[in-house]
Formats: sequence, structure tokens, C-alpha cells
Amino acid sequence: MKSLMLNRGFLSFIIILLLSFFTVLSAEEDTHYIQDDDYFVSQEGFKSNYIYVHLSKMLTPPEAATKNEGEFLRISDGSEVWTKFFWKTRTGQRSDIKVGTQIICFDASDENGVYRAPEDKDEARTGSWFMARITDVSDLYKGHFKVSGGYSIKADNIRIIVK
Repeated sequence: MKSLMLNRGFLSFIIILLLSFFTVLSAEEDTHYIQDDDYFVSQEGFKSNYIYVHLSKMLTPPEAATKNEGEFLRISDGSEVWTKFFWKTRTGQRSDIKVGTQIICFDASDENGVYRAPEDKDEARTGSWFMARITDVSDLYKGHFKVSGGYSIKADNIRIIVK
């Protein structure tokens, strides 16, 4: 009887240990399936119109010895890149939608040509994203706005750059 109680206690300990291990491994995701340790990277800085950015994980943090460049693993294709152009983001709120704000959006449109948020984790983590600047909010009451390049973006397809 004592060994059965010991075995149950040991089994409970192992189960708790395994659950804790998997909880640590699974990163928190937001509504766009972006994780806390994700970055968007580019080989160029944003100047005007728009640029494509790639969802990535940081491998080596930037420092003076690397000319302030970080090394990143691009999630979509597994390539490793060094760049000084990288951004942390958060999901945007309607109150963030203001003319002049630089944002990141998912690169897929609905049947009306309005760029929408990713529909699932696979789409978000392997699909394309781009950075642009908000240029027109006059249609926000309809649920979308315009960015540089003339593209219409749904209000829920907005990521704000965290400084």
C-alpha cells in the first residue's frame, strides 16, 4: 500500500513537471499569432511607401561588436540574416489608427481588396507582412483605413511598433 502511494506521488510529480515544461515551451501568442519573442526584420529601413518585413526570432542580440546588428532566424524560410532593421510590435487598437503612424500589416486581402488580419497561426507565421504609414482615416467608420501605397487596411490588421 505504501509503495502504491509513493508511486502515485511520483507519478503526480512527473505529470506536474511535464506540464510545467510544455507551458514554458509554448510561447504566449496575441490575436495575430505573434509571440512575445518575435521580431519583424528587413534588410532596409523604412523610407516611404512600404517595405516587406519578415517574422523572425533573434539569435544574436545587437551590440557594438556586431555594428549594432542582430542575427535573426526568418520563420518563413529558416534563413539567418544580420540586420540593424528590426522591430518589436504589439497588436494595435482603434485609438492607434492616426495619420502618420508607422504600422505593420498582414499581406492578404479579402474579396474587396481590403488587407485583412491573418486567419490562422500557419498563415500568420509563414505569410508575408509589410510596413507602411497611415495616410487616410476617413473611412475608419467603415472598419478600414488607407496606408502609403494607397492600400486599404482593416482596423484589426494593425501592429504597432514598440519603441
